[in-house]
Amino acid sequence: MINRQLVRWTMVLSSLALVGCGQTEGETSAPSTGQLEQEVPEETVVLIEDAAGNSVEVPKNPQRVAVFDNGQLDNMASIGMEDRVVLTASPNLPEHLSNYEAIEAAGSFFEIDLEVTNAAEPDLIIVAGRSSSAYDDLSDIAPTIDLSNDSTQYIDSISANLNRLAAIFETEEEVDSLISELESELDELNRRAEESDMTTLMAMYNEGSLSAYGPGSRFGVVHDAFGFMPVDNEIEESNHGMEISYEYVLSMDPDILFLIDRTAAIGGDTSAAPVEENPIIQETQAYQTDSIHYLSPSAWYLAEGGVGTFRIMMQEVSEAIE
Repeated sequence: MINRQLVRWTMVLSSLALVGCGQTEGETSAPSTGQLEQEVPEETVVLIEDAAGNSVEVPKNPQRVAVFDNGQLDNMASIGMEDRVVLTASPNLPEHLSNYEAIEAAGSFFEIDLEVTNAAEPDLIIVAGRSSSAYDDLSDIAPTIDLSNDSTQYIDSISANLNRLAAIFETEEEVDSLISELESELDELNRRAEESDMTTLMAMYNEGSLSAYGPGSRFGVVHDAFGFMPVDNEIEESNHGMEISYEYVLSMDPDILFLIDRTAAIGGDTSAAPVEENPIIQETQAYQTDSIHYLSPSAWYLAEGGVGTFRIMMQEVSEAIE
């Protein structure tokens, strides 16, 4: 796990404004305590190094925040700052983020409405993942930080982003406790996954076709963070996964088959027969031991990088080894 204090001091620098005391020439007497208190006003900004390496001066404890990523909406709620969110880009929210449904959406993740964003007068804008392409345009409106999640370093990425938010909203104690809880829960899942000694295939199901994801890939968190043994260590890394056939699944014959239904995630046609109705799949160990598990597409596909999402993910995979 990351050294939390080292990360925090590396990425956050507080900016202090010093006001001159206005002494006339020749004055040498030391200022009183009262004068010193007036000369060093309270800090108003923090310098944040975001996940994309940008150094951004951010107002401390901002009151109006535009959040254009479901994972970061999740994190804002996790640190008790959901009431600061004045704008999203997510008209269709996962169930665990339904508290944000009444908030105006500025376009979509892939096409942020800049006029709506400007009219909302945010003090801070947060982008990540799909919305990060709008970073430059949004930076012209208000201080903007990119908190994109690194799926290959999932828990470290979540922890780093939580620490960035903690520095901005002054919630360091709460975030330290939250990260400790997550790490403890993850350690327990790792232990159980290792003890199960069960091989696993992570796949995306999309209108009848299958794509596999191995360690180090977009959904490699199953192996990299959660500790499940991959049935195949040679899966090609790709954002859209390695295209596989039903025959491939049978040849690998995993003990556990995890599936994300992308069609359901994006509201597409879900009338295609589910994977388990295929006669080839029915020959697999996973099918015969009732170990085909559909994972929540709204969490895995649409809200990655959030604390609540991470807990949903851990709970779902843990059901495979109960």
